[in-house]
Amino acid sequence: MAHSQNRDYGWGILQLWINWLIGSSALTLLVVLSLWIKPLYMPFVAFGLQFILFVLIRRNREQRLPSCYILPFIVSRVLFWSGVVMVAINLAYSGTLVDLMFNPEQINREIPFICMLIVAPISTIISGWGYKKRLKLSFCRDCRMRHGIHAERGLLGVIFSQVGHYQVELMLWLSAAMTIVGWGYYALLYVNSSLTVPDRFIFFWLPTLLWLAAAIYLALRYIGIWGYYCQNVAGSFSRYGTYTQLRFIIVWDNYIALLPPETETDKKIDLDDKFDSPVTCTISKVDKVETETARQYFDSRSGVHGYTDVRFMYANSHYNPDCNIFHYLCFLNDEQKAELDTKYPRVKWCSLSEVASLINNKETNPLFAAEIVRLHTVATTWKTYDAQGRRRYKIKHYRPTFQIRDIHKWDVDYNDPHWLYVADNNQDVPFYRCRKFWRKYINGIGQ
Repeated sequence: MAHSQNRDYGWGILQLWINWLIGSSALTLLVVLSLWIKPLYMPFVAFGLQFILFVLIRRNREQRLPSCYILPFIVSRVLFWSGVVMVAINLAYSGTLVDLMFNPEQINREIPFICMLIVAPISTIISGWGYKKRLKLSFCRDCRMRHGIHAERGLLGVIFSQVGHYQVELMLWLSAAMTIVGWGYYALLYVNSSLTVPDRFIFFWLPTLLWLAAAIYLALRYIGIWGYYCQNVAGSFSRYGTYTQLRFIIVWDNYIALLPPETETDKKIDLDDKFDSPVTCTISKVDKVETETARQYFDSRSGVHGYTDVRFMYANSHYNPDCNIFHYLCFLNDEQKAELDTKYPRVKWCSLSEVASLINNKETNPLFAAEIVRLHTVATTWKTYDAQGRRRYKIKHYRPTFQIRDIHKWDVDYNDPHWLYVADNNQDVPFYRCRKFWRKYINGIGQ
């Protein structure tokens, strides 16, 4: 088991470097091929490379341990919009429009555009957009819907979250540098008659040298990450192996139970300690946990007697090589609530607004925050829309009320990620049919 886990982490770290090569190579290849391919055909090259990335992104989504494909996703958009701009320029040069805009004696119809001068600024804009939005990107939201937040995916999830967006930042700075150098040279030194040796170096070979330097730099960086893993993490996994975690959201009336962080001054305080459910359970790795088994674990840990209404909520069981996590809802009556208070005298019963405030202030365990966000999102979406995203009520933007005490009355499949998609794209979202088409057939996200 430990050997398989080490292999998962080794491949996951290597895949980050491969992802960089895939994305950056597509842009570099587009620029270099323009040295030999006529500008008329370059848009087809751009769209062809974008289609290849589209296929790779879709295939990655179905992997057992999908990697962070944020950079190939960003590059696919760069390729698409670069192709669109090339088509527009070719159309302008095919007629008289370019003659109306520029002096005909100063244009060269044999060289309507230089590929690098299109790709570099578009890459800067889109990389900057991706860097600014970060986890708010539709691509990242889709990943969380399918595979859980980084805390639910274990160490690989943390690595992907941090390193994936570092790649976007690196692409931003490299693209910005090439934009400044390329357009600066074009404005000051380029003569629009033919491509000289300095022209070829700036517009074709300099991007290739930067691509090679970045590939070597990231290879060394990921070797360092792998070395850190082998030295500090792999040994721990070899000793303890993988495990299964059971987590319980405890509900009484209109309140949720939370255990505050330790506050006694004479005890060692973990600075990372946050509000969390008072009852969690870690057991040896199993692939499936029956609800009755989970109920028995809850009763033994909570000190609650009698039949406890425990219901399965959702699982993170396929995309975390550390462990699989099963999440449950537990509904207590007044007597069971008193027993839990006796077992955990520090427990705090919080209303939904109090829970939301703690989550917004980042005072809760990330797993607990993910559970509440999923609970609220899926439940309100299920009450508002049907499975196709159509409003159940004819009032636009109407959102039914959400009360904690009503959760146990609802028959909602929180384990179905489709409701998360409906929450993100429904009839109340402008152009939601076009957005669904774009996500599925242009971005490669699917539905």
